Amino acid sequence: MTKLAQSRSIVLLLVALSSACVKRSTYRVALADLADAHAVQDTLRADLQRQSEVEDSLRAVMTDLEAEIEALEARRAELDDRLQSAADEVHRLEVVLSQRGTEYAELQERLQALAAVEREVSERNRIYEDVIGRFRSLIDGGQLAVSIVRGRMVIQLPQDILFPSGSATLSADGRSTLTQVASVLATLEDRSFQIEGHTDNVPISTAQFPSNWELSSARALSVVRLLIQGGVAPERLSGAGYGEYQPVAQNDDRESRRRNRRIEIVMLPNLDVIAGTSLND
Repeated sequence: MTKLAQSRSIVLLLVALSSACVKRSTYRVALADLADAHAVQDTLRADLQRQSEVEDSLRAVMTDLEAEIEALEARRAELDDRLQSAADEVHRLEVVLSQRGTEYAELQERLQALAAVEREVSERNRIYEDVIGRFRSLIDGGQLAVSIVRGRMVIQLPQDILFPSGSATLSADGRSTLTQVASVLATLEDRSFQIEGHTDNVPISTAQFPSNWELSSARALSVVRLLIQGGVAPERLSGAGYGEYQPVAQNDDRESRRRNRRIEIVMLPNLDVIAGTSLND
């Protein structure tokens, strides 16, 4: 039985006792019990008040916690977004790094290829200087000229020294000059040479040479044969005839036509070096 129910029972008992004219001592006891009941009631009211205040405090704490949880969830969502952005950036940087690594490797290959070309050019320049020195007497005597044309060493021999007019048979002076040339070229064992025949624009039409094409080609091959005889390896030689189509002068007077009638010995570049190099990428 609760204290409130006990209080009600005591009140009813007192009423009954009063009606029955109970003893005074009994009445005093009943009054004391009633006072106790009121005190218990006041205590219960205070407890209820404190419980209500505690509940209000708990509700406030709960509200604060819910707000804090909501803020934390929002913060977590923000951090998740930032983490994803960071992961995306890391991936992008990894891709860029991979690309840069590939580009660096390609650049290294190109630099190595360019270094090889530079060595080739340096070697050709060394050979050029060496050939100039060896041919000095022939150059000073006007029997040949050495120059660099489009990056290639070119030995130019006036046709008048090598061949009679309209002929592909070497003259004695021509054979002598070419023999000296062959002795130098034979020492350049890792180089190839193309012998090129050129004419002026005066047409020729004979049974042996229907045009300047045939004449220039025949003269180039005559030089090839003599160079082979002079010790140059045949696998390092080739012959070509250009007729009148690559002049070095205008063909408008005797001197310019004389300059156009020529044999050129061209030192070919090292194709092994050039084949592995692309300078246009």
